[in-house]
Amino acid sequence: MKKIALPLVLVILISLSFSGCLGDKGKFVGTWQYSEGGSITFYDNNSVSITNIQPLGVIQLDGLFTYSIATNNVTFTSSGSSGVSVNIAFAYSFPNDNTLVLTRSGISLTLVKTT
Repeated sequence: MKKIALPLVLVILISLSFSGCLGDKGKFVGTWQYSEGGSITFYDNNSVSITNIQPLGVIQLDGLFTYSIATNNVTFTSSGSSGVSVNIAFAYSFPNDNTLVLTRSGISLTLVKTT
């Protein structure tokens, strides 16, 4: 019985350690609506479509990007055809299952999940 219990415990511990890493990405996937117009759609292949999100201070994002998640930050990146690259990180939080808050330089963007 001990021979079975130890590998089973190891499998459970490894699964739990990975669930935190994958869990936040799963929370992002879907379409999020901004109350002042525009939306952000996160896909499970690390691409994101940002449509009509008004300027966030000096930042305005619109178009197709890739995203990555690390240490409570989501980073949007793109290599623009004009030679301009984008690499912008936002702190994020999920106050509940249907709300995503992105924050950068004191400016917050609250989004509500629609799908």
